[in-house]
Amino acid sequence: MILKPVLYSELTKIRSLRSLVWSLALAAVMLVGIGALACAAYGDAEATRADYDPLAVGFWSLNFAQIALAVFAMLSLGGEYEKGTVTTSLTAVPQRTRFYLGKLLATAGLSLTIALPAAPLTFFLTQGLLDEHGVSLGDPGAVRAVISLILYFPLLTLLCMGLAAMTRSLAATLGLFLPFLFLLSPLSMEVPGLWNVTQFLPDRAGLYAVMNVQPDPDVFYNPWLGPLITAVWAAAAVSGGWHALRSRDA
Repeated sequence: MILKPVLYSELTKIRSLRSLVWSLALAAVMLVGIGALACAAYGDAEATRADYDPLAVGFWSLNFAQIALAVFAMLSLGGEYEKGTVTTSLTAVPQRTRFYLGKLLATAGLSLTIALPAAPLTFFLTQGLLDEHGVSLGDPGAVRAVISLILYFPLLTLLCMGLAAMTRSLAATLGLFLPFLFLLSPLSMEVPGLWNVTQFLPDRAGLYAVMNVQPDPDVFYNPWLGPLITAVWAAAAVSGGWHALRSRDA
């Protein structure tokens, strides 16, 4: 298989860099751990609120886990530009499309591998801690939330890697994208008039599919479309990164 050596090489790189291993592991630990802590500490109090949603409480930890996941994705490619090792990588794999595709598949594949056990574990653990205030997998919206969470991990990874390829700078990607995605995007939800646009941002769409039992009447689309919207953003970023990698010198 033409991609097999590239995939093996990229997986070896990830295993050899502690920052990548720990950031990916931290994403899973934060998803499960913070979710369980939030439900155990604040579950009963949240259940008394008029707008209580058990999925929002159980998966609240995703707001933190996605930061570690984004760092993992950006480091995997942006780190090569930062250290100058991308030149060595492209010397070993001169076909840039092959190199790019192998890196995307290896990194996103690991994100998916982490999400497959972490998402259902978080669901069952947090909803169990919520007890009578929680939901079961058979309740409306539960399966969609777990599936969307599993998909959100590799989609966010691809989005971040595409941005890193376009900027070719780890500092620029971390400094510009993370504050926008995890600070400005949530804050813009509170600004009248901006919500009509903000709800289509990749993080808002992904979180909407994960953290809502029932569709929100203020959102223009069904929660099932959340992963698709995030996927469109990820595809655009990956395409932009591919174009930048092919058209610029390393």
